[in-house]
Amino acid sequence: MMKWLVAMVLAGGMTAPALAEDTAAHGIWRTPEQGGLIEVTACDGGLCGKIAGGNPNAAPADRVDRNNKNPALRGRALMGMYIFRGLKPAGGSWKGAIYNPNDGGTYAATVSLKSANALEVKGCLVWPLCKTQVWARVR
Repeated sequence: MMKWLVAMVLAGGMTAPALAEDTAAHGIWRTPEQGGLIEVTACDGGLCGKIAGGNPNAAPADRVDRNNKNPALRGRALMGMYIFRGLKPAGGSWKGAIYNPNDGGTYAATVSLKSANALEVKGCLVWPLCKTQVWARVR
């Protein structure tokens, strides 16, 4: 069984340490702004994050994607919405795009595991116009 697993890992071009690094970011993370909860998992061949919770006292208007640039999407629920999908491994971090429901913008993103309990999330309009947050692990 172990030989088969090692063969599959190597055939996929991913080493065992890379697999461990990918899964280390999986979990529930709290954002510093408004105490949102983001569930980070594997999907679409990379790292994904979806909204898993937020302020339970939020007004109904704050529970939908009201700032989306596309008017047709402004009524969709934030809960369960992916803010990033399929971020690809890039030398100790993951890169792709992240959606910010606070302003309806999509930005170039880099996500890095800084420690077992700290996930650094950077979104950039264009470098050096970036904003970085550190999310705290909930579980």
